[in-house]
Amino acid sequence: MRVAITRRGNYHADIYCADTHSAKRVLKENSISVLAIDFYLNGRGDGKSILEWARTKALLPQFVVITETDRSKRALLTTELSKDGYASRDGTNFIKTKCDTGF
Repeated sequence: MRVAITRRGNYHADIYCADTHSAKRVLKENSISVLAIDFYLNGRGDGKSILEWARTKALLPQFVVITETDRSKRALLTTELSKDGYASRDGTNFIKTKCDTGF
């Protein structure tokens, strides 16, 4: 399932979440294949806080797409993804390259 966490509908997804509450619910309740995320969301919270939360709960999928256009905000999202072993050649499409085996 493809999920877009954004207040703009600029990414083709199965489910769209425009705020942190709905994003957390969808991430907890569904198996996600691709997560597209912006920095700015409706209400309180932002894309960085969602990535932090999902990282600590081990809910991030293998593929994440940053759809944010603001360079400084993209950098914040990139930094958060790199903490969990994600890498990108183009700064938009990220894949988890490090796997925690639990050993």
